[in-house]
Amino acid sequence: MAGEQTTPARSPAEIAKDIAAEREGLEAAFDSLSGELQQAADVAADKARIAGRKALAVAPAAIAAGAALIGAAVLLRRRRHRTAD
Repeated sequence: MAGEQTTPARSPAEIAKDIAAEREGLEAAFDSLSGELQQAADVAADKARIAGRKALAVAPAAIAAGAALIGAAVLLRRRRHRTAD
């Protein structure tokens, strides 16, 4: 049994053909994934731009609100000191 030679299930030409078909399938899958990745990157960039715009719109209002609270605290503190005199 050890000396018996068996014939391969596929010929070298069939193996080469299968390898070429597998390579084409992998290339197509890679191209598809690459396109999807580019779309995802574009969507993420758009969302980042929108978030940046919102931050620029909200930041001045937040600063103004903080300044108003600080101003009110300062005015109330002065008023307390005046009534104590």
